[in-house]
Amino acid sequence: MTHKSDPLAVLLRLNSELGINIDESLIKECYQVQKEHQYDKGRDTVTKIKAIVEERVVEQQGSNLI
Repeated sequence: MTHKSDPLAVLLRLNSELGINIDESLIKECYQVQKEHQYDKGRDTVTKIKAIVEERVVEQQGSNLI
């Protein structure tokens, strides 16, 4: 019998176990984008996930990133 892990649960567990301290909602949001578009031939998930991360950074750091 093969044991299948829920990828999102694994990501959240690793975040916790490794003490990386990435906001769980950010992990969930990025995972959802990947999951929704994983079978799209013309997917551009990297750009979408990058935009989500950059938006979060701006929210936390303000618009002055440099």
